[in-house]
Amino acid sequence: MQEKYIENEILNLSPVELILKIYDVAIISCKRKDAERANKAITELIASLNFDYKEIALSLFKLYHYCQYEIRRGNFDNAVEILKELRDAWAKAFNLK
Repeated sequence: MQEKYIENEILNLSPVELILKIYDVAIISCKRKDAERANKAITELIASLNFDYKEIALSLFKLYHYCQYEIRRGNFDNAVEILKELRDAWAKAFNLK
């Protein structure tokens, strides 16, 4: 039952809200030192990049890649700080929490 609720919640999110959710998963996973789940979330963020806007997409790609590098090295706190700042920027840009 809860699984269906979560599925419905996700399906009803706007694209920006979905990106924020993915950031949340990545951040929480890093805090739990769950490298596999954090990397999956970051891979989703990478997949969402629109390279029609090459400059910003490339900058974000480099930051995401660096976060994955830090996670592989066990430096979860560094990844959390970057991901939090990026998430906050997205939320602020779209007036979301």
